[in-house]
Amino acid sequence: MRPASKKKGTAAKKGPKKARASKSKANSKKDASSTGPTAGAHDASSDDETDNGPYCICRGPDDHRWMISCDVCEDWFHGECVNLDKDIGEKLVERFVCPNCTDGKRNYTKYKKTCSLAGCKNPARLYTKSLKDRSVFCCNDHCDAWWTSMINTLPTKAASEKAIEVLTQEDFVGLLISTSEQGGWKLGDKPFGNMEGLWSNGLPTRSGVLSDEEQAFLKNSAAERLALGNEIVQYKKMMQLIDWANHRRQLAIEAGKFTKESCGYDWRLDTVSVRHQFSEWLETPEGQATFKAGKLDTPLDPELQGDPATRGTCEKKRCKPHNGWYKLLMSAVRTLIKETATAAADKLNAEEVMRQAAEARFERRQLENNSVEYLDG
Repeated sequence: MRPASKKKGTAAKKGPKKARASKSKANSKKDASSTGPTAGAHDASSDDETDNGPYCICRGPDDHRWMISCDVCEDWFHGECVNLDKDIGEKLVERFVCPNCTDGKRNYTKYKKTCSLAGCKNPARLYTKSLKDRSVFCCNDHCDAWWTSMINTLPTKAASEKAIEVLTQEDFVGLLISTSEQGGWKLGDKPFGNMEGLWSNGLPTRSGVLSDEEQAFLKNSAAERLALGNEIVQYKKMMQLIDWANHRRQLAIEAGKFTKESCGYDWRLDTVSVRHQFSEWLETPEGQATFKAGKLDTPLDPELQGDPATRGTCEKKRCKPHNGWYKLLMSAVRTLIKETATAAADKLNAEEVMRQAAEARFERRQLENNSVEYLDG
């Protein structure tokens, strides 16, 4: 005898393994609830209808609670055990995957998009075969209700004292009606500020684009950005000097002149992070010789005494005044570079904003074709 077909959303009675009917394609949908354990068993008593299972993650029976089937393992699960509401399971679940089969990549529960009207939990009409009937709303009534709520947020002409300055309900409805023959809304072209070839190296290629004040602003801003760029070059030279001083300390340690606890701070690092003093040191013979050689050699000052490998450096061990001098100086210079680069970027952004405004103004004047005629009188 052929076993009874399994009711949607219902766990069938547990029988021999071969007697359990495989789930048909129609039964793989998750939009059916469970009201009884088995179809065709209406004449049996409630005790006979109870299927002891085991089912679900609780490994319990089919006790007439709402259940849903997993599309992967085809086991049945109580909605309460998988934290799934009956209404959501019947209306919005496109594909259910139980917690045991969920891997987050290929197997996971998929939901249908809900209606765009607030408070509605029905699925949107995005899954119909006909493209014409598809909509983000579940029905036309909810579509009309959504538009009505949107229009009601706007003031009416009678209630608004500034009807000319604000968008009113009447204006909005008029806009919607006016586009019905054109097939709906569309993005228009950029009105102004879209002229090609108007700028070359930050300067206009045509006359009348910038006012005298704007030209002066762009000129001064460009000069200030150049000065900031020169500052960054100096800061990078400071970082080179710090690296060379640290390398000199390492060489002294390898030569046995220093230990790892020796400070090794070079007194020529006093000008680091002080831009004006460092700039003056760069112009000295020692500064020029240092960057020409690409390393920090023995100081040229004849008054300094000591071993050439450590001359001009702090030879103390575990020196507190210079503790961590390499990391501290590097961090300070990096902060200066970051602040200077930010200031230069702000100036460049201000220049770009001014160019866009000037371009829009110039193009508008060209399109309007306005002119002023002086009459001798």
